[in-house]
Amino acid sequence: MSSAADIVRDLAALVHALAALLETKTAREIPNIARDLGAQPQLVQGVDALGRVLGEIRAGAVPLRRTALDADALAALLGCVPTFVGGIGDAADASGDWLARLGIGLGDASGAARQVSGPIRQVSGVLDMGVDIAEGAVSLLAPAEWRGLITALDHLSESLKALKTPAPPTTPASATPGAALSGG
Repeated sequence: MSSAADIVRDLAALVHALAALLETKTAREIPNIARDLGAQPQLVQGVDALGRVLGEIRAGAVPLRRTALDADALAALLGCVPTFVGGIGDAADASGDWLARLGIGLGDASGAARQVSGPIRQVSGVLDMGVDIAEGAVSLLAPAEWRGLITALDHLSESLKALKTPAPPTTPASATPGAALSGG
C-alpha cells in the first residue's frame, strides 16, 4: 500500500517526466509546426490555459506544504512535553522523599507529594501516546516530499512556456553562403 509520501513523490516524478518530455528535440518542434500551420495563436492559448491550471495546482500545493511543515514542527515540539511532565513527577517523588528525611513532622506533605507523582506519570504516558499519534498523522502529510512536487511544477511550467516561442529556423550547412568555399 502506498503512503502519502509515496504518492507525493510519484506525482513529483510524473511532473518532472512531463517537463523532460516537453524539453525533447521533438517537442521543441511543436512551436515550429504550429507556426507552419498558422496555429500559433491557438498554441499560445493552450499553453496559457495549461499554465493557469499548473499555477492553480501549485497555489494549492504551497499551503499544503506549509501545513505539513507546521504540523511536523508542532509534533516535534510536543515530543518534549511527556518528558517534561515525567520530570515533574520525578521532582514530586524527590520532594516527598526529601520532606520525609527532614523528620520535622512534614509526613503529610511528604505523602501528598508521593500521591501526586503517580497521576503525573500517568499523564506523561498519555501525552507520550498522543505524541505518537501526532507523529503518525504528520507522516500522512508527507512534509519532506512537498518541496519536490512544487519544484517539479515550477519546472513543468517553465518547460511549457518555452513552447510558446518557435525555435529559429535552422539552415543546412550547404545552404549557408560560402559553405561550398570552406570545404576545401
